Amino acid sequence: MSDNFFEKHDLSIGVFVVGIAVIMFLMFGAGAIGPLLFLTIETLFGKLTHEEFGTLFASSIVIMTLSIVIPNVLIIRGRPRAVKINKINVYFQLICYLLFLFVLEHKKTWIFLCFVIFPLLANWLISSAKYLTFLAFYETLRKDPIRFRQSLANKYLSK
Repeated sequence: MSDNFFEKHDLSIGVFVVGIAVIMFLMFGAGAIGPLLFLTIETLFGKLTHEEFGTLFASSIVIMTLSIVIPNVLIIRGRPRAVKINKINVYFQLICYLLFLFVLEHKKTWIFLCFVIFPLLANWLISSAKYLTFLAFYETLRKDPIRFRQSLANKYLSK
């Protein structure tokens, strides 16, 4: 099983860089959604009170953090099906940016819309071969950790 992994995939540091980059791009894209969400709500419904702002801010932070952290922890624990949650997160972010594009009319808020590049980059990297290798690495490590670590050590320490 572990030898089969090395026959199918080329393991390099770039694989892990792509995996971490996907997580970072998802976080950056989600982080920009918060201020844009509040600006959109104020544009549509008027000024927010401090209590409303605090409640919305805390709930948006918790929701976006959990929607990024939980699937990526599952991926690192060897559950590659959690990538579907990352893809849903990317599409949700893109829909939010599209909504913001139609609602916000102020020139100062347009600079926040440049953050749409982050979910686009995350989506592009999720479909790359290096990200698939990243997923396969952790899945293989979960299935047979002792034998996989031995074959990993044999492959890279024997050189």
